[in-house]
Formats: sequence, structure tokens, C-alpha cells
Amino acid sequence: MKKRNIITSIALAGALCFSSLLPVSAATFENSGIKETQVEKVTYQFMNETQAGKYKLVDTDTLHSWVSKKDKMIIVDTMPAAASYDKQHVPGAINSVAPMKEAEYTPEQKADLTSQVEKLLPNKTVSKTTSKTTWSKVSKKTYSKLKKADRKTKKVKKGKKTVTYYYKKVVKKSTKKTTVKDKSYKIVVYCGHIGCARSHVAAAYLVKQGYTNVYRYGGGISAWVDAGYSIEKVETEQPAQ
Repeated sequence: MKKRNIITSIALAGALCFSSLLPVSAATFENSGIKETQVEKVTYQFMNETQAGKYKLVDTDTLHSWVSKKDKMIIVDTMPAAASYDKQHVPGAINSVAPMKEAEYTPEQKADLTSQVEKLLPNKTVSKTTSKTTWSKVSKKTYSKLKKADRKTKKVKKGKKTVTYYYKKVVKKSTKKTTVKDKSYKIVVYCGHIGCARSHVAAAYLVKQGYTNVYRYGGGISAWVDAGYSIEKVETEQPAQ
């Protein structure tokens, strides 16, 4: 319940951010031109997406501090390149376009996202332990001291006689180290603004693919620019005169 209340509070604060520069009277939006129902719709959309997506949230100032300190992370801008990313994006962000609806997320777009992210992920070494069970012949005396789960017998006919052999279980464990991509690496996904669902679509998809440290930056590039933080753009060559 505590976690849900925190998520709700963050979502409400985020949904209200686009009106922060407008006059507010009696804690309402009557003088701002923004209808309360619009705020409510965006707020609950964001809240529901966050709960369904199972990712974490990051606000503008926190993300700016991460960028300033050059934290190890991958930032993904999900806006269309020509219309937005090329013109302005958070410093260091890569571009992988996502649609506004999860049902419209194409295999090609998903592949583009995971491909770009995988290339930037660091490697980590993990250990995998495997067990192999064998049976070793022992004396009857040793056999009698073993637990039932750790022993067995085998009867073999030799001529007219039946010989009983006694065995104990031997479990051999081996550990093998292997290198894999670190899916706990921090990934921040954003789009245009608090009401834009592109970042939700991409962030939720990454979570489903096993990435465990995914953040959605709800305010997106609009909040970043409003805060006055520096941006990067894609430099295009000007045609020769």
C-alpha cells in the first residue's frame, strides 16, 4: 500500500507539472485554461501505466544530477527522429522510436531498441553451479550407516547365487563462470511530455525482457527544456550553395 501511495503521489505531481508556469487560483485550474478533467485524465493514465509497466520513475532534477555526474546508464529517447530527437534530446541519449500504444509496437521497433541497448550494456561474470549424481560401491557396514535417500542396492545373479552390491550416492558439484550482458544496468526511457505514452511502451517492454533497473522519465524532453538544462541535437550537413 505504501508503494502504491508513493507511485500515486509522483504521478499526480508529474501530471500537474505542465501547469506550473500558469496562474493558479484557489488550488484549481479555473484561470489557467486547463480543465480539471484533463489533469485528472493524464494523472490516472500515468499512474495506471506506471503500475502496469513495473518500471521505476525518475524526475527532471534527479536525471539532471545523474547526467551531470556522468552516472553509468543508458538514456533512450523514444520520439521520432526528424520531428524531435534530431532537434533536441537529453545529452547522451540514443534514439529508438516507440508508438503511443503497446499494440502498435512492431517487431522491428522492439528489435531496434534491444539491439541498441545490448550494444551499450556492460558485461558481467556470473557463476553457474551444476550437480552430477553418481553411485559408488561401498561395504555393507558403510551402507548401513547411510540415510535411505543416499544409498541403494543392486542384486546380481552369479550362477545359482545372488550377490548383493551396496552403493552410496555421490554428488559432484561444479561451478562454471560465464560472461553475460548486465541487465541490472540503469536504463532511462523518455518521450515528449507527461501525457506521452511512448516512454511507457518502451520501458514496459524492457522490463518484460528481463531488464531490472528501468526508469521512466515522465516529464520527457518538454520538462527537460522547461528546466533550462542543456540539450544535444543531431548536426546535419548543410547543402552546398
